[in-house]
Amino acid sequence: MYTLLHNPIADMYGTNFLLLYGTVIITTLLLCGRLVQDPTKNQPLPLIPAEPDPYEIAYLRSQETGVAHLVLFNLIQQGYLQVSKQSIIQAPSHPDTSNLEPIKRQVFDKFSIPATANTSLWMATQCVKSFSVAHKEQLDNQELLYSPKWQERNITVGLIGATIIFSLGAYKLLIALGKGRYNVGFLIVMGVLSIIYLLWFVSKRSHLSHLGKRYLQQLQSTFKQLRETSLVNNNLLVLALFGVESLAGTAYNAYYKAFFPPTYSTTSSRSSSYSSSSCSSGNSCSSGSSCSSGSSCSSGSSCGGGCGGCGGGGD
Repeated sequence: MYTLLHNPIADMYGTNFLLLYGTVIITTLLLCGRLVQDPTKNQPLPLIPAEPDPYEIAYLRSQETGVAHLVLFNLIQQGYLQVSKQSIIQAPSHPDTSNLEPIKRQVFDKFSIPATANTSLWMATQCVKSFSVAHKEQLDNQELLYSPKWQERNITVGLIGATIIFSLGAYKLLIALGKGRYNVGFLIVMGVLSIIYLLWFVSKRSHLSHLGKRYLQQLQSTFKQLRETSLVNNNLLVLALFGVESLAGTAYNAYYKAFFPPTYSTTSSRSSSYSSSSCSSGNSCSSGSSCSSGSSCSSGSSCGGGCGGCGGGGD
């Protein structure tokens, strides 16, 4: 017991301990930072296939949401669905649904009632989850997605680091309080903030591995020309690689606007309405603008120049 209460750390002066504690915190953070690095960082990039699978690329970029966008867009292309302002509905004279693939038929059936763009995307995303499993497994095998095993290891590293920081800080805090020293605010702040940062750092991650990010960038760079030229034969691939934004200004601009409606029209409408209202109230003269028998105009006759003075009222 005596050793716990009297040792170099327990007897260390406050300022000196804070320097030591800061050094321990920085060292722990740096060490944890090295241990949680992505294991695919130095791996070579996979070869780009001659005919990339748009659905696999869509999952790589945006997971199930990207696949759902492709299914919806493809159904619109084939005439089964159509965009109506901010909603997606079944086309009145759509082709025979017996020719549809099961996943597309399942999505199509969801639109027996019109739905807003965001609701449509949510419904389609729920439908394609089982369909996307095969793409996820394929990408996992290539280590293009961040593995849950790596994340579990990162969390373990973070918890060990947080335990080191907490144990040293809590030990010194108890010693200080036991000796009647209560100027420990800075010690608490250092410990709490460093632990919060460390746990945040080891918890944050993209769904892509480092290799996956580089591979997606390589795909986007390789097929960039498709986006800049036309969407005629490669629209699904372009949508998979660059997202809905790639459809802006094309023949499928309506699909883009359904998910990214212009905001200027609402603002302009409100501004115009406000201006009209102000002008109306400012230019109309009330009955008080008429001249009284005393030839002087009442205060209501001032309408910003919209009404003339009280002519002839001086007789």
